[in-house]
Amino acid sequence: MGLNITFKNIESTEAIKAYVEKKTSKFEKYISYPMEIHAILSVSRGEHVVELTCHAEYHDMVATAKSDDLYASIDQAVVKIENQMKKEREKKKGHNAAHKMSRHGDKFGQDLAPELPHQGKAKAR
Repeated sequence: MGLNITFKNIESTEAIKAYVEKKTSKFEKYISYPMEIHAILSVSRGEHVVELTCHAEYHDMVATAKSDDLYASIDQAVVKIENQMKKEREKKKGHNAAHKMSRHGDKFGQDLAPELPHQGKAKAR
């Protein structure tokens, strides 16, 4: 995982770099293939703005967060990217399951006896 951090109108510190690295390391549990992360940290009009861009395989995920606290902005942007990654992972899981079902649909459930739906009680006349 590659991580690039850019500071605009803000002082670069090791604490901020370590915090961004720690938070973005969570992304590895969602995606197993290589990814490149670019974090832009800036201050504009008294607000701390964080923009995270994650280039992973064929998908680019982008999240922007603004708040009065830099660390809160980082947390918000990380949560947004995590949600995008979760959604992408769920899409892939569903896609793979659908292919397995269509390929092995003739074998699926062969060991089960067919059941007819409940017909209800017959009325005596």
